[in-house]
Amino acid sequence: MLEKSRSKKFRNSGVLVKFPKKKQDLRIDLPTVGLKTIKQSKTAGLKGIVIKGRQHIFLDKSKCIKFANKNKMFISVK
Repeated sequence: MLEKSRSKKFRNSGVLVKFPKKKQDLRIDLPTVGLKTIKQSKTAGLKGIVIKGRQHIFLDKSKCIKFANKNKMFISVK
C-alpha cells in the first residue's frame, strides 16, 4: 500500500494510521510496525505514523525511533 501511495503532489502531508480493524482478532493478529514500515513511509512522503496504544506490535523500537528522528518524522501512540 505504501509503495502505491507515492505522490509528488502530496509530499510531506500524509500520515500512516495503523489501527486494528473492527473484526480483527487481537489475540492473534495485531497491526505491526517496524523499520521497514518507517522506511516505506518516508519513501512514500509521509510525515509520520499513528498507532493504537496497547494494540500493536513494534519491532526494533529503538532503531525505528532513531530513523524517524533522523528523518524528521513522528511516531504517535493514541
